[in-house]
This record gives sequence, structure tokens and C-alpha cells, in this order.
Amino acid sequence: MHHYFRPITPDDSADLEKLWRTSWTLTYGLSLGPDALSKMLKDLDDNGVASMLPGTGERGYCMVRKDEISGTAVIIERGDTAYLWGMYVHPQQQRKGLGSLLLKGVAKAITDAQKVEIRVLGSSPQALAFYQKHGFVESGREAVDLLGTLTAEAIVMSAYVENLRTRFA
Repeated sequence: MHHYFRPITPDDSADLEKLWRTSWTLTYGLSLGPDALSKMLKDLDDNGVASMLPGTGERGYCMVRKDEISGTAVIIERGDTAYLWGMYVHPQQQRKGLGSLLLKGVAKAITDAQKVEIRVLGSSPQALAFYQKHGFVESGREAVDLLGTLTAEAIVMSAYVENLRTRFA
């Protein structure tokens, strides 16, 4: 059975929390350190998935196989730019093309924006390589707030939606 792309629903909370807990532990534990990871997991324990789930105007998507969520992404379109975040693929599903399928689904779901922008932690070389492979280029750097008290350097990357769609055609 293959993965399929669909919108996130309110019933997905438990599966999303499980995916993010696993992904964050393996990604942020190494790149941001144990203290930062501890704060992130505590926020997840205290607030559930609410801070990551789409709000007004935002759309969340997931890759599912056998009713198990293997990947997530959230976008919001503002003018000519679609902002992408919360893109995670379960570590056991990485390097199997699932992230590419998720990005393809997101590119197809964008309705009006002409470019996609994402912030990637400078301490995540695998994420940087993934987005570069798909045509994203660095357009700046900035400090981002994680949980209000934790900041990290992020690389702002962007790609044109039409280029992504062509890449996945």
C-alpha cells in the first residue's frame, strides 16, 4: 500500500503528536541540544499539537499509509508568497521519496502564491540539502523564536511554485 496526501483533520492529533515527538527528538536533540529539545517536548506535552496545527487561512497536509501519518506540512498563502513550515517526515521513512511526495502535494495545493518560502535551521544540513535538491535557494538569514524563549539561526529559502510543479510533473 502506498502513501497518500490529504488534509490534516482534528482527529489526527494523537498521530501528529507521535510523529512530531519522534522527529523533533532525532532532529532537534542533535542540532539544538537537549535543553532546547526538552522545552519543545514540554510545550508539546502542555499544549498538544495546537501550536503547530493550522489556524485561520493556514492549511495542513499529511502523508498517510495504513491510517498512520508519516509526514506533515503546513502552508499559508500571503499575497504572492506561500509560507511552508512544520514539514516533517518520520525518521524511518526518510530517504524513500516521501518528503518529495509531500512537497509535490503542497506545491499542487498552492492556489495563488507564486513562490514558496521556508525557514530551515542552520544546524540542519540534511534539511538544507533536501530543499536545495528541490530548487530552493537561500534568500536570507534570520533569528527565529522557538517557544518564545529559545532562538535559533534560520536560513530563509525560497522556490517558485511553477518550478516545483514542473520538477514534479
